[in-house]
Amino acid sequence: MNQDNEKPAAPDGFVEHYFGGQFNSYFGPVFRHEREPRLRFRVGLQHLNPAKTLHGGSAEMHCPTINMSIDYVATAKLGQWVEAQVTLVRKTSRMIFLSGLIQADGETIARASGIHRIYA
Repeated sequence: MNQDNEKPAAPDGFVEHYFGGQFNSYFGPVFRHEREPRLRFRVGLQHLNPAKTLHGGSAEMHCPTINMSIDYVATAKLGQWVEAQVTLVRKTSRMIFLSGLIQADGETIARASGIHRIYA
């Protein structure tokens, strides 16, 4: 879960978010902000690549994606809080268009944009 394999407590203003299925049991807890479009998780051993930094796939955990572009500018290390701050660019009846920043302990590590399918 975290560097000590203990489940981290929800940060202030966040509640645990369940994606359904087995996602949370494999990935670990993910927290969503109560009022803002923000997701957060603490980097654990299961999120690391061979270089012992955050694996890119862990940084882009999202809903079903039609298209996604991510520009990595830095990395996150074990124990850091990773947070995605998302902006809704446009919503249609079948898709949402998003952009956002991914930060580790307040430092930008990536910028992203994506088109996601809405399943009713």
